[in-house]
Amino acid sequence: MALEVFQGASIPRELSSAAMEFLWAKWKTLTATKGLTLQRLTEESSHQLRDNLLILMPVEDDFVHVYAGAAIQISLGHNPTGHMVSQDNGQAALDLLELYRHAAKHQVPSFVRMTGPRARGDIWQGLVLPIRVADGLVMVICYAEQASPQHEVYEYLFQTSQEAMVVASPIVNDVGDAIDGWVVMINEAARRLLNFRGSIGNLRLKHLTALERLDFSFKLHPPVEPGTLIRTVPGPGLDLEVVRFAQVFALVIRPNPETGRRLAVEAPALVPA
Repeated sequence: MALEVFQGASIPRELSSAAMEFLWAKWKTLTATKGLTLQRLTEESSHQLRDNLLILMPVEDDFVHVYAGAAIQISLGHNPTGHMVSQDNGQAALDLLELYRHAAKHQVPSFVRMTGPRARGDIWQGLVLPIRVADGLVMVICYAEQASPQHEVYEYLFQTSQEAMVVASPIVNDVGDAIDGWVVMINEAARRLLNFRGSIGNLRLKHLTALERLDFSFKLHPPVEPGTLIRTVPGPGLDLEVVRFAQVFALVIRPNPETGRRLAVEAPALVPA
């Protein structure tokens, strides 16, 4: 588990979540007004905090876990409550123990990023916040959440793909067959191929001139594995692969090799939903 620590007067805004910014600001305000307690810091708010909290109490030169939220337990693969930090083997435990000691001694917060403890490639980030509970006794509160870079990575890969792709939410007939779809995503390759630069708000697939004669249908049930290829649909000058996901489907669009022509398509007039 690799550990990266940021210490200072602020946390990296490009990395932090709304919950972390809330806790950071609240810790600073309560510290400045001498009202910092565990209850006041973690009391209910619009942010759900409890599942992502880890609370540690000092024991000589070590710390014992006195509370671990459900998300923390799932990440670790066990409930660490009652265990000393030093009981965990490896460099990661030593790094965390040193971080907790620093927080307690200097009473300064830290922003931390780390790889997950179970070698799954996930990244966790959060705050280490000290709270003085008595003279010479400082507990450490950790808030940790899993970072989610997948969306921006997927968005980049989708938009920069050389394959023309349109993602749609299915429109079904009275027997449950998907016969059209509301466009929810269209990548740059599809816009170029279809010569479409309009808005996708209230846009159906068959509003696109190139797809208006598209005749396909497929069952939404029974459920299929995400990314299941349903069929290849021939269109006017196009070949389309229909890929079905749990809640949407995708059309992968390619010029028909028999024509190989680029379609000239006018932007359709949008109609209300």
